Amino acid sequence: MSTFEKLIALHKEDLARSIFPLDTNHYLLESGADELNDYVYNKIGPSETADASFITQQRVYASKHGLNLRRTQKLDPVSEFFIYDIVYRHRNNFRPDFSVSRRNFGYRFLNGSPIPASASYKDYKDAISEAAFKYKFFLKFDIANYFNSVYHHDLASWFAEYAESDNDREIFGKFFRQINAGRSVDCLTQGILPTKILGSHFLKFVDNSPKIKSPILLRFMDDFYLFSNDQRTLFDDFIIIQKLLGEKCLSVNPSKTEFGESIPAFVDTSVDSVRLSLLKRKRIIYRSSGGLEEDEDVDVVLSEAEVSYLLSLLDSKTMDEEDAELILALMRESGNDVLKHLSHILARFPYLSRNVALFCDHISDESALADLLVEFLDAQDIIAEYQLFWIARIVEKKLLGNPKAADLVTRLYEHRSATKISRAKILEIPSKRYGLSELRAEHLRSGSSDWLSWSSAVGSRCEVKSSRNHLLGYFANGSQINKLIAAIIQKK
Repeated sequence: MSTFEKLIALHKEDLARSIFPLDTNHYLLESGADELNDYVYNKIGPSETADASFITQQRVYASKHGLNLRRTQKLDPVSEFFIYDIVYRHRNNFRPDFSVSRRNFGYRFLNGSPIPASASYKDYKDAISEAAFKYKFFLKFDIANYFNSVYHHDLASWFAEYAESDNDREIFGKFFRQINAGRSVDCLTQGILPTKILGSHFLKFVDNSPKIKSPILLRFMDDFYLFSNDQRTLFDDFIIIQKLLGEKCLSVNPSKTEFGESIPAFVDTSVDSVRLSLLKRKRIIYRSSGGLEEDEDVDVVLSEAEVSYLLSLLDSKTMDEEDAELILALMRESGNDVLKHLSHILARFPYLSRNVALFCDHISDESALADLLVEFLDAQDIIAEYQLFWIARIVEKKLLGNPKAADLVTRLYEHRSATKISRAKILEIPSKRYGLSELRAEHLRSGSSDWLSWSSAVGSRCEVKSSRNHLLGYFANGSQINKLIAAIIQKK
């Protein structure tokens, strides 16, 4: 398998776990890796006088708990190719720790493949439990808005130690400067593997500091645990770590900082046996695939008591987000039983929209699902970009043959909260029905260069070749990226 074939396979696997998984980027990578590579390294290149440049990225907002939002970027096809490519080429430089007392977990490669994050997270939790029984005190904390706070010059300087050539050093720094319109922070895209790897390994300056005296330091991304039998040692180290982070303009999150005695903090007697069994089964699903994703197929057979417990959660007025996530992970074989509750879950827990979308793959009553989505779109005053995106994904995967598909497509595209990214999810669907051809033609003729036109270009691959290429001619005149995308599509 060639390097590009491995890169394409990696991108496809990671796409299912990303925050806004548009198929546009993967189609262009799969169909035009050589063209993307030439554009990045020959036209953009490390030189400041290059013919082309990385462009400012589209800001997007993923749902978090409640009405809170996670701000990040959706990388365009050229930028996404570059960050996957440069991290994958340097994969052997992101090495594990050598000290058993200073360990960071997750987000690196083993034998050329990424280690599943869920497996690493279990190892992290196991290491915490082991340390909790060895040491009297612990201190836990994380970094406030970590990915949004990393300074791009610090990131570029750090990567210079890993880079295998001067060209890679220079283009890496150029990438982070240009995609963020010169802004120094908020440049590290969230939700994709290569930036998770960068974010995780960047913090090794904390792990490797000789000033830290605690016997055990454990870290998963920006979540830290310190353990010691001497609480003064923990407090001293905590001050030192805050100063180390402060040198990189990073701060600890006060609301998530906790100090205590180890064993009581890690013994949970509140979880009953049935729920504990269900939580273990959910972990089996997540560990089997490195996270909930589209193609997973794990056979988890529930007992009558477990099914009864989950159904009682569905009917409970006090169902919380953890309950809902447990139901969506484990009740896929009872999809139609859960269906009537999905609008309630979507409304109360926007963060779980992706889980709901993947759960809907297992619902057989498509008419009822279509009715539910129409009612949900009508009933909600506030619908997040993240929810609109994942509802569009449900329509694409499950409802394109349903009589209400046209209505849903129109409602999603014209919704008052619709954004470029949620509309791009509609436009990239390779179908001539539901007015999609006309919508795409409008954007392609305009000559604009943004997600609406790029997704329209990729979605137009279903059109008659002569008609498609005619529209792509107008589209190609909009920018160098448009011209590149048009050339890749026109190869087919």
